[in-house]
Amino acid sequence: MINYEQVESSFFDANKSYCETIESKLKTLNLECSGFCNAYGYEVATTYDMNGYVFHLRFHKHQSTQNAVIGAQDAIDYAGVEVFVHGLSKRLKVIVGRSMFRRLFCGTEIKETIPEPYFMKFSHPVDKNFIDNFSKCILNCQIAKLTIKYGKLSCVIHTQTLDPIHLITEIKKIISSI
Repeated sequence: MINYEQVESSFFDANKSYCETIESKLKTLNLECSGFCNAYGYEVATTYDMNGYVFHLRFHKHQSTQNAVIGAQDAIDYAGVEVFVHGLSKRLKVIVGRSMFRRLFCGTEIKETIPEPYFMKFSHPVDKNFIDNFSKCILNCQIAKLTIKYGKLSCVIHTQTLDPIHLITEIKKIISSI
């Protein structure tokens, strides 16, 4: 259950609308949500069990303020999604992220497939078709960082996701392709 801290604010209305949208879409998969929502942000979490894989999804938004020397400074809004999956093969190791420096050490197939500043590193040999499909999933979901190691997948997205079912489907594609 999501706890709403009611306030007369357009920011609260926008956050509440987003949380209700996420909650209604997750209910189609019979998933229960927990968390909070107020005028400054929200945090909605759920757990999904699928064929031995346990998905933990966390949708969050918060504000951070910075001290200004002269005058006031606006708060910085951050919204994103974190996905954690347990139960994968412990021998796999995959790292995907954004770094121009780490991209220098990628092969030409990876550089031709995924745009800058993304890089990919795999613990096992992969073919061009796999890299194409894998990079499409990364770009479709706007994944900023994805790590698979020790049987766990962690994924960070730095934008709001309006369709959590599509996100779960894309993560399933990534898991099944590895």
